[in-house]
Amino acid sequence: MPKPIKIGFLSSYSSICPDLNQELVEGFVTAFGKPHRDQQLFQFIPEYVHQGGRSNVSNAVQKLIHFDGVDIISGLISYFVVPEIRSLVENRNKTAFMFDLGECIPHDPIISDHFFFNSFQLWQSEYALGYWAFKEFGDKGIVIMPLYEAGYQMHSAFRQGAIAAGSTLIDYHVFPFDPNKKSIKEDVEGILSKLEKERPSFIHALFSGTEAVEFITGYARSSLKKEVPLLVTGHMASEGILDQVMEMEDPVYASSTWDYRDDLSKNVEFVSKYTHNTGKKATVFALLGYELGLVFRELLPHMQRGDWDFVRKQLKEQTISGPRGDVSFHPDSGYLIPDIAIEKIKATKGKLSKLVVSQGKGLHYNEEIFQRINNERVSGWQNPYLCV
Repeated sequence: MPKPIKIGFLSSYSSICPDLNQELVEGFVTAFGKPHRDQQLFQFIPEYVHQGGRSNVSNAVQKLIHFDGVDIISGLISYFVVPEIRSLVENRNKTAFMFDLGECIPHDPIISDHFFFNSFQLWQSEYALGYWAFKEFGDKGIVIMPLYEAGYQMHSAFRQGAIAAGSTLIDYHVFPFDPNKKSIKEDVEGILSKLEKERPSFIHALFSGTEAVEFITGYARSSLKKEVPLLVTGHMASEGILDQVMEMEDPVYASSTWDYRDDLSKNVEFVSKYTHNTGKKATVFALLGYELGLVFRELLPHMQRGDWDFVRKQLKEQTISGPRGDVSFHPDSGYLIPDIAIEKIKATKGKLSKLVVSQGKGLHYNEEIFQRINNERVSGWQNPYLCV
């Protein structure tokens, strides 16, 4: 019986999504099914990287490669830290298959024949939402975010989408960072009071965790809710956030590339298997892990023979058909454009309803636009991790 393939797993901490590492692995295992699980084909070797900062990730990768002798490096990672570990992986001829939510777009320093990414492509959702927002509500919208989110590129993708649709007037507002401030309630009240006078054509909010709840609650209590549409990120439009908002009578809008309730046959199969195996609702992290499992299931014989050159060649060229449609894994080959739904979302009496009002316009792998987005990080904040 061949030795198990060792996967060095960068395990990070997230207060907003504390089970993300477990869900990634559970999704991976679900793709293989029970007979394969019993054969112990893979051995996961976790290494804690705190919140995913450069030095923590670099030290973890060195240990996993040099001490544990892993075959593959995996885990959720920010593109910002890839340059720190790229030479470590390449020099030892290892393979890295990483996950990301797509809070940033791919750029040259991360592109390598040894690195592959299963991305949720949030930047695609943001680009599509910006394009639709201008077409639907007109110009002079505003994007509101804390300093932390301003260090990512979702707001830039949103703005470039609006510009591609014809926008010439779109504002940014970034809340100042105060480590001693436990709530953004005053900041929210201040900007909303200002906007009640200025009346922008729409508001796009990018917040995470409790701040997302505070912003939506503040908007729902203001006079803007009847006159100025609110557009939010996929995270802000999730059940976990909207269930905490007690006064949401009017709809918000968001864009989505996947929902666990999607009726695509392969998604129904995934959700059913995952829930049966774990007793839990499928999440985006379980989805990303499941897609990795589908890929590795096909490449398993080559992995067991140690033919890693062939494995990497396949990963660079391969497309799989999974729960969210066709997915590819190497940015240099051009990520496939996902199906994007623009949704109108309401929460009444504790029940969340979503209505697809338009199909979103995705962004092709376009060097010029990508470069503009890469140059538009407003805060300069060197976020070590991502918006979870």
